[in-house]
Amino acid sequence: MYSPRELAEYAAFRSSLVALRALPLPRAQRIAAAAARRIFDLGGKRVHYVLVNLRIAFPDIPEAERLAIGRESYVQFAWNMIDVARGASWGPADLIERVEMAGREHLERALEKGHGVLGLTLHLGSFEVGIRIVPALGFPLTVIGRPLTNRLLRRDMFAQRTSTGAELILHRNVAPQMLRALHKGRIVAALNDQYTRRSRGVMVPFFGVRVSTSPGPALISLRGGAPIVPGACIRTGSDRHRMVVGPPLEPPNTGDRRADAELLTARGNAALEAFIREQPEQWMWSHRRFRHSPDLPGDPYAGR
Repeated sequence: MYSPRELAEYAAFRSSLVALRALPLPRAQRIAAAAARRIFDLGGKRVHYVLVNLRIAFPDIPEAERLAIGRESYVQFAWNMIDVARGASWGPADLIERVEMAGREHLERALEKGHGVLGLTLHLGSFEVGIRIVPALGFPLTVIGRPLTNRLLRRDMFAQRTSTGAELILHRNVAPQMLRALHKGRIVAALNDQYTRRSRGVMVPFFGVRVSTSPGPALISLRGGAPIVPGACIRTGSDRHRMVVGPPLEPPNTGDRRADAELLTARGNAALEAFIREQPEQWMWSHRRFRHSPDLPGDPYAGR
């Protein structure tokens, strides 16, 4: 039995989908961009987080430039929601038409090692398109994700995300499921760009300051030999994207497993940071990534 809130949210979601599909793409994107900029300009807690993060990440650029990046990040998120709405009817051929792939050879060579591949990715660009294009191109993909609280929305998004062959792992007790998928020779994609509880994370650099980051991908890679390959699906136009895959991260071998895990996690953060520096307006800046950093005085998000 669904709650009244779930039913109301789902009704609003479905109505939005119908409206977005009915509009020509340029008009839908113009409307979404205007609304996103208006929401950003109204301010609030999330906008505060965005600007704090941008000041930490880019201390040397003018505040006006940081504001422009933050505002555009809201536009990019709105456009991603349009992709979700329109993408419900896309099959593999539709996705391949819209998305080019750079670095395919890195995935192919990593898979040839026979230990599966850990795909390290982040909330940048159209990551929903990324989930679908990788299997559409013939790669076996398993994705770790947090379940949506609304069960009706969860059902629809599950169907869309798995429509080209991806498997989903819910964000609970994931290590055994990840290992099973890797043993089958699959790519297991993990979004590892958000804050991790200090009790579970390691403090490694990100934009010049240490942040709590999950060492899970590194520990699994070191344990089973699966290479870590960074990747992101970057928007290149109003209806075009590029799936960029980087070379595997070099695994350290100091003889100390804990130290190796920290070093490999730091290399992962460096790879994700490089993606963000290339397209800062396409990253989701609205989460408190720099919480409890030992390199920052006090709580950078205080006051909200």
